[in-house]
Amino acid sequence: MPREALAIVQDIPGRLRVRLPVTARIADLEGTVSHLSGVVSCRWSPRTRSLLTIYRPAEIEAEAIVDAIVEQAGVDIAPVSDAPATPGNGSPVAAALVQTVSGMDRRLGRASGGVFTLGVLLPLALTLWAIRDLTRGPIRSLPWSTALWYAHGLFRDYNIHGRD
Repeated sequence: MPREALAIVQDIPGRLRVRLPVTARIADLEGTVSHLSGVVSCRWSPRTRSLLTIYRPAEIEAEAIVDAIVEQAGVDIAPVSDAPATPGNGSPVAAALVQTVSGMDRRLGRASGGVFTLGVLLPLALTLWAIRDLTRGPIRSLPWSTALWYAHGLFRDYNIHGRD
């Protein structure tokens, strides 16, 4: 009989969050993962049934942590779908945009060691742009950066579903 599967919710260098099924054995799971060499901290959330692990990527890989969780909890790893994220409206243009930007976000997160993502850099850049505009003199009409921010918010709210 196949076992239920855990889902990898977040996997960026130094930070791993997995969600476990109800049937998973969670007794001493936190302790087992915490004792792995390279793991800085580990926290179980019964409300979300997720295990957050902070680790040093130079000392241990996420796959080793997942393997330890799979063995301790008695679950399998959920298969990764090759299907691209499809927005609720099924628009292929929106799906392509979501897939492209999500890929850029993951690469940026890996390159910066999880410090920067597009969710951090885009608001920061637009905030700095706004401060620059405010300090340059009289207020003008709506700058393109503000319009871009509104467009981003509308796209995010109506096209990206199922993200944690």
